[in-house]
Amino acid sequence: MDNDDKKKNRKKNIKRFFRIAGIIIVAMLAVDICLTLLFTQKIPHRYASAKEGKELMLSNTEYYSGFTQNDIEFRMKKSGATMDELLDASAGEVRDYSFFEKHFIDHEIAKMAIKTAWNGYDIPEIDEIIFIKTDMSVEMGNSGYTHGTQIYLNSGFVTINSILSIFPGFSEFFDELLWHEYFHCLSRYNPEFREKMYSLIHFTVADSDFELPPSVLERYLSNPDVEHHDAYATFIIDGQEIDCFAAWITKMDYAQIQSDEDSDKMVALVPTDGSDTYYTRECASNFDEVFGTNTRNVIDPEECMADNFAYAMFYGIKGKDAKGYPNPEIIQGVIDVVSH
Repeated sequence: MDNDDKKKNRKKNIKRFFRIAGIIIVAMLAVDICLTLLFTQKIPHRYASAKEGKELMLSNTEYYSGFTQNDIEFRMKKSGATMDELLDASAGEVRDYSFFEKHFIDHEIAKMAIKTAWNGYDIPEIDEIIFIKTDMSVEMGNSGYTHGTQIYLNSGFVTINSILSIFPGFSEFFDELLWHEYFHCLSRYNPEFREKMYSLIHFTVADSDFELPPSVLERYLSNPDVEHHDAYATFIIDGQEIDCFAAWITKMDYAQIQSDEDSDKMVALVPTDGSDTYYTRECASNFDEVFGTNTRNVIDPEECMADNFAYAMFYGIKGKDAKGYPNPEIIQGVIDVVSH
């Protein structure tokens, strides 16, 4: 075989390789699209336009009516800020989803539905989820939050993940976030599910909300994911067992801090007996025993269990990279709850 024939054969082999690779890629994409279309509505959802998203956001009047001046100033990063300014700023941040962003989220939700079906989990049914895209600066740059079955996602976070999700593992945190926010929707509409989940970290759900005392209220920060302060646990403080609920507060007024860094916020353990006082986590010798240490998001049992639920559903009992958990019994408890 002369050199010309060798060159021709080499070119044919290269063309054949790219043709086969192209067919494989197209086939994989076709399968992926079919699975997405088949499973994505197993978790019913839709996407709000910017116009509808603004209307839905502003319809959450009960949430906004509970704001303190401290809430408003920390969110607006401005002393003396008003509620009207906050509402205008919040509504002005709502955006439209692009076609590719919708497809990306559909794809990730389909993965959630497939994993649920594969493991035989029985997750409570809820109403249709509505996804709303917002710049999130008024909610202090969070990746996501919820109202009812409305899931608000950070616009920049969605865009980056939808573009770079082609790289293996890049969208892992986004998947965790979807499971986390999904938990808030589930717990909000399924009291029995919520009670079982909270019990895994030693919290009991009472019949009604506890009242925030003045010393807590003046520093209080509202959390859209935490609609109720009706769950308490027993903490050991100065050698005594004291039933407390958790509240998220700032260490000082905004005028004193002029910052909205996480280091300026903390969890307050508030006695259920109505006394006007609170304790820091350092005061409770059994704080880590109560909340566990699988997550650092321990500002409320709702947030703590949303993370544990996300880990259990996404990583399973073996954990991320099969490294396990400090408190595997919580993860196993989550799995047990959704396995019956």
